[in-house]
Amino acid sequence: MRRAVGIGGLRRKEAERLAMSKKGTELSQREIEKLREQIAMMKDNLEDFVREHQRDIRNNPAFRVKVQRMCQLIGVDPLSSRKSYMSELLGVGDFYCELGIQIIDICVATRSINGGLMDLDELLRRLIRRRLKGSEPVVEDDIRRTISQLKPLKGGYKIVCFGKRKMVQSVAREMNSDQAKVMTLAQYTCKFTMEDVRVAFGWDEDRIHSCVDDMLRSGIVWMDEYNEAYPEYWVMAFFSQLNSTLTMANAE
Repeated sequence: MRRAVGIGGLRRKEAERLAMSKKGTELSQREIEKLREQIAMMKDNLEDFVREHQRDIRNNPAFRVKVQRMCQLIGVDPLSSRKSYMSELLGVGDFYCELGIQIIDICVATRSINGGLMDLDELLRRLIRRRLKGSEPVVEDDIRRTISQLKPLKGGYKIVCFGKRKMVQSVAREMNSDQAKVMTLAQYTCKFTMEDVRVAFGWDEDRIHSCVDDMLRSGIVWMDEYNEAYPEYWVMAFFSQLNSTLTMANAE
């Protein structure tokens, strides 16, 4: 028969448990402090690196993206404040502020045509044409970062995807799943008919009309009544991007 553990034994076990817990806490605190020192050293090294390569960061967009990602890996957000120390050091505060104003101007100017949706590549092309000669070059990553900073404006600015199409939305509106499916259906042809939607998704007439009529009211699609029996509906954000691509191809 096993002997019951006495009061003294229980006390010793509890004391051992408390000692081990205390030791574990001390080790954790030392590890955390060591980690903090390493991160602080990495931040100092990063600041020295940025100072040394400021010109390359401003003029080379690919290099700028890599530096910003290094910043994020160690918990430094150069865009968290326009007046932040790292933002000033990188020289990107004014760059992204200016880019944000240009993005808003372009989106507002084209909203009556595309219903507040613009192909990301089309926006990039317009920005490149608009920026002054000698300005810092712009890449897609710059647009993504800038748009993420526009969220506090509550204007609906965000990037949405329909199939392989990446679009910039500039209106405070949420598309329902039916509208998103129709947009994806039209991603390559830039257009669709009621029959296309019926064949693709098997919806009844009421559902199709409800979806398409709402897209018409919001200005996302325009209707071409050339064929009265089967009118075509054009997604203007896709169509304008296609026109821009054809124009550039013809120019070449």
